[in-house]
Amino acid sequence: ILQNLPDPLIMIDGDQKIVFINDAAQKNFSKINVLSAYLSGAGMVAICAPQEVITEVICRVPESLVCPLKKNCLTQIKNYIKSFDPDVILIGSGLEEPLANKTYEILNFANKPAVIDASSLTALSKKDFAFSTYQNILTPHIGEMRRLLKTDILPLNSAKELANKVKAICLLKGQKTIISDGIKTYFSTEGNEGLAKAGSGDVLGGIIATIYAKLLRKQDSKSVKEKAFLATCLGVFLQGKTADNVAKKIGKVSLRASDVADYLPNT
Repeated sequence: ILQNLPDPLIMIDGDQKIVFINDAAQKNFSKINVLSAYLSGAGMVAICAPQEVITEVICRVPESLVCPLKKNCLTQIKNYIKSFDPDVILIGSGLEEPLANKTYEILNFANKPAVIDASSLTALSKKDFAFSTYQNILTPHIGEMRRLLKTDILPLNSAKELANKVKAICLLKGQKTIISDGIKTYFSTEGNEGLAKAGSGDVLGGIIATIYAKLLRKQDSKSVKEKAFLATCLGVFLQGKTADNVAKKIGKVSLRASDVADYLPNT
């Protein structure tokens, strides 16, 4: 899947406020983001995060580029985006609310394609928003989708509805993952219940961001929207296929998100 695509630059945007959470699991999710991006074929991965998170990431993925964040770090993040000039921004995993609430401002400033997950989706759901182009990818689970659509009962075409509402590619994570660009809607046939465990969304985010960046670097006639949709579909397939391959070796019960990330080069 990945071998014939050009090397990308990817920026992984970490949590400014994790220092106040003091939660090792949050640090591990940052490691999984970066690791899955590199093992999917990323050329350069930078992480903006507090120093203690960066220390954890570097111990696991020493190739990472880093931007240690300080207090009131919004200007620092913007300056780093401007200097690093990433192909894709991945934002949301592990973010504390104050920085998550700046998601829309960061994306407007960067004007770069983005994969948006977790806390950033929750922050966006509190406001009425729409992007100007279909260059961004939203990856909600069912609860986040309810908040984004402001409804307790999701319609069958909820991924398509959200894609049209906010002008973005929508990936609805669940037992059968659904992907829509507002016109076409695909259903995943790969993967197993082991992917319901913590960290799986972080693996998926790193994979999609990498494939998206590679497709953006490829010179062809596809639009940014087509590349975003294709990257999302390929990322879901690659994660699901890898999870199925790992489950054959260790079983679904023992399957962890880090097992899927580590096995990516073999898929």
